Amino acid sequence: MELNTNQLKFLKINQFGESYSASLVDNKEFEIIKGYGSTVVEAINDMHDNLI
Repeated sequence: MELNTNQLKFLKINQFGESYSASLVDNKEFEIIKGYGSTVVEAINDMHDNLI
């Protein structure tokens, strides 16, 4: 299954070389929390771990 991040309205994904960041953003694109990883899924999981 492929992850289509375009369908996630409040999630911003950035790629920096071979690493990724995932940010939860509000309506004005202000970053609320951020996670990092070597894949998009790892970055989302890191962001989720930071919420807990």
